[in-house]
Amino acid sequence: MTRPKLGLIGLIHEEVKQDLWGTLKRVAEIGYEGIEGAHYLLQGDVKENVKRFHDLGLRVATHSAGKDALREDLDKIIADAHALETSHVTMWWATCNSREEVLRDAELYNAAGERLAREGLKFCYHNHDHEFKTTFNGVYALDLLAEYTDPKNVFFRLDVAWIAVGGAQPAHILKKMAGRVPAIHLKDVYGTDEVGKWTAVGTGVVDIKGSIQAACEIGGVEWMTVEQDKVRNLTPFETVTVSYLNLKEAGLLG
Repeated sequence: MTRPKLGLIGLIHEEVKQDLWGTLKRVAEIGYEGIEGAHYLLQGDVKENVKRFHDLGLRVATHSAGKDALREDLDKIIADAHALETSHVTMWWATCNSREEVLRDAELYNAAGERLAREGLKFCYHNHDHEFKTTFNGVYALDLLAEYTDPKNVFFRLDVAWIAVGGAQPAHILKKMAGRVPAIHLKDVYGTDEVGKWTAVGTGVVDIKGSIQAACEIGGVEWMTVEQDKVRNLTPFETVTVSYLNLKEAGLLG
C-alpha cells in the first residue's frame, strides 16, 4: 500500500511572516512534502514563487476557499489554484444548523464541484466535530451531506481529531467514505471531553495509526496533513518536528 504524501497546515504562521523561505526550507528538511493553503505564494511573482517552492521539494496540497467565494468568485479560485499548481480546492467550515441548511449547501457544493472538476480540480469539504454531534433522524450531518452531493465532484478532507471529538471512530468513518477522501488531517487531542485539548500528533488519544492504515486501505488518499490548532507545551517548530518524528518512529512514514 502506498502511503499518502505528508503535508502541513497552520502552526508556522508567524515564522512564515518573519522568514518565508527560511521557514519553508526548514519544513522541507524535516521531511514534509507539501503545505495546505500556501496563499503567500500568490504575492509577487507567483510563477517564480511556485518554482522556488517546488525546488524545496514541496507542493501545494490544496487551495483554500470560503463559502461566499464559492458562490461569488469561483473564477478567481480556479485561477489561483492553477497558479499554485495544486489539484485540490478546500472549503474549511460550514454550519449544519438544520437539515434544510445542509441540503442548500449540498446544492452549492455540487455546482461548485462540477465547475471545478471541469477545470481538473477536486472540491473538498473539511469537517469539524459538529457534523458528527449534529444528527437528523439519527443520521450524521456529514452523512447527509455526503448523500446529497455528487461523489464525482464533491470530496471530503477528513480531520481525524475532529471526528474523535465528535464522538465517532476515525478509521470507521474513513472506510465508510471510501472513494471520496483524497486527504486526511492528522491531528491529536489528549482528551475528547471538550474542544481544545490539542497536542502533538502521536501524544494523544486519537487513533492515528488506525487512521493512516485505513487511509492506505481505502486508496485514493493523496495527502495526510499534520495540524495542531493551538500549541500545547512545545513551540510551533518543536510541534512540527515532534509530530513528524512520532509518525516516523511508529513506522507510518515508510
